[in-house]
Amino acid sequence: MATIESLKPSITKAQTALAEGTKASEDAAKSLEVRKLKKKVKRLTRKSSKLVAFDKMAEEKKKPKKDRPKKED
Repeated sequence: MATIESLKPSITKAQTALAEGTKASEDAAKSLEVRKLKKKVKRLTRKSSKLVAFDKMAEEKKKPKKDRPKKED
């Protein structure tokens, strides 16, 4: 399973590639490569935030139930 430390270099590399791609492309909104890079960056950031949330929930589960903060829906 991927860790946050292993995802950070991938995310930064994808973000720099996206920035370079938007500068190089004449019409960044319609460029296929730029759209693929945007999608990759979104996917990687979602994956990293999912891992952070998973770790946070694991820490919450270790606490006794009465000490956990209540969810407000």
